[in-house]
Amino acid sequence: MYKIDKGRLNNTMNNETSRMLRELCTEMNIKIEVLSYGWIFKLSKDGRVRYITGNFDINKSASSKIACDKYATYEVLKSQNIPIIKHTMVFNPVDRSDYIKKDEVWKIVNKEFVDNEKRIVVKPNFGFEGKGVFLCNTTYETEEAVKYLLEKNSSISICPFYDIKKEYRAFYLNGKILLVYEKEKPYVIGNGKNDVKTLVEKLNLPDNEVVRDNLSKIDLNYIPKENERVELSWKYNLYGGATAKVIDKENRSYKRIENLAIDAGKALDMTFATIDIINTKNNKLYVLEINSGVAANIFSEIVDHGKELTKGIYRKALITIFE
Repeated sequence: MYKIDKGRLNNTMNNETSRMLRELCTEMNIKIEVLSYGWIFKLSKDGRVRYITGNFDINKSASSKIACDKYATYEVLKSQNIPIIKHTMVFNPVDRSDYIKKDEVWKIVNKEFVDNEKRIVVKPNFGFEGKGVFLCNTTYETEEAVKYLLEKNSSISICPFYDIKKEYRAFYLNGKILLVYEKEKPYVIGNGKNDVKTLVEKLNLPDNEVVRDNLSKIDLNYIPKENERVELSWKYNLYGGATAKVIDKENRSYKRIENLAIDAGKALDMTFATIDIINTKNNKLYVLEINSGVAANIFSEIVDHGKELTKGIYRKALITIFE
């Protein structure tokens, strides 16, 4: 039997996205064909052909490649004075011995750990959905995270831990922001009777590796006091159970977020992207990452009118593709 490349599975459209695209193509007189086991959507209109492979055929190749690499994104935005969280690159010495030797890895890692008050985030450069992202508070945790990630990745990034007050995602198209939503970490509120495990079961969290990993790090047998808030993760990924709320333009933070997202999108020469931004406890905004693959699957399902909002964004992207 022919085996589908796992890399393709990450880009294959889910059923809801596929449905929205089919509806839009019908409404916009675009012929749509599904090729290569659902990995490719071929769109045809007025003698022109465009493709969607998880990413819309809309960004320049170099911009997309930079956006997929977290350290590269940091370097590009930093070079243009766009505030972005700091990244330090660590190559895998097995793959890139021309850049780094094995003993040099730990010198870099230990320096970053000490210089950042012994609290760092370690993650793959080409990661997504919060997978393989570790918060390290001890030397042992740091070493284990780095070893684990270097077994699976050609390069990783080390970042300081930022005390985040809010995290946002902005949808960027042609130099404008179409929509901004705020993310909130998953949590439970205690009633003085039930343990965390029982309270979590009522949330109907996604059943995936990120959620399972998050829950493995907390005490599920703990019985929180009445009205006590227990956060289930330090990460804001919707894939990991975070929630989303659309921010309207009257919100006092909207303009700052919009301006930074536009600056970041232009700095990377993007056409269509989502841009993640954090607001720290000292009220400073930083770009967290830029995504050339505009994913709104979970957002469309958990937010009021999410499907209509997502469909509206995709409609504008399709118009841009054929312009």
